[in-house]
Amino acid sequence: MRICRSLALIGGSQYGLSGPLDCNVYAVKGPDGIVLIDAGAGTHTEVLLANLREDLGDAPVRAVALTHCHADHAAGATSLRCMTECQVFAPDVSASAIETADEEFTGLAGARAAGAYPADFRFEPCQVDKPFSDLECFQAAGISFRAIHVRGHSPDAFCLLSQPEGNTWLFSGDVIFYGGILGVINSSGSDMAGYRSDLHKLSALAVDGLFPGHGLFTLHGGQAHLAAAIDQARRGLLPRQIGQGDLIF
Repeated sequence: MRICRSLALIGGSQYGLSGPLDCNVYAVKGPDGIVLIDAGAGTHTEVLLANLREDLGDAPVRAVALTHCHADHAAGATSLRCMTECQVFAPDVSASAIETADEEFTGLAGARAAGAYPADFRFEPCQVDKPFSDLECFQAAGISFRAIHVRGHSPDAFCLLSQPEGNTWLFSGDVIFYGGILGVINSSGSDMAGYRSDLHKLSALAVDGLFPGHGLFTLHGGQAHLAAAIDQARRGLLPRQIGQGDLIF
């Protein structure tokens, strides 16, 4: 699904674009190739790459940048690295867990026990070429990104800020969603304490495009969605959470 000249949504279970376990997988086209934001679960990697070719052509995939290590976002990194020879960028907090397929740290063991993944689903180890840390800037395929660590959904949850085409885009993973919805889930390491510490980092970014790891995205006015959650938290209220009412992945 091509969003604009240099951006496509190539995977996502909610849009029927790829496998049923996949998060939103975005492809950003830079002067030197393609950067994928998140990797999906790895069950439909060939579909992701076919969608990429249809949407953005045959430019090489230079990197996949993972927002966090949950399996729906990161388990596909191994197959993407194998099929495209791309580099893998990942949070420094969880790089070792990705490399060792630590199913406790990645949350897969608990999620599989709860029925969120099939009993035979496994997280394959993947080499991390470039770990990134909070507020670190890095480049891939000629595109600059700034990593912003916002704990709450998971201990390693990051947003990735970039400014292609003269706009400010935030790839927010599962940190925050359209409508100012936060990603607190019933899983170890997910709580409001992280958001209370880190959510303020998303203030005053002047975000145009907000591209979350699930659900709706927007090309314009993205900062208003961030501000909705930030303002509620600042007033001592709990912003809306994934799983409340119809707010599901």
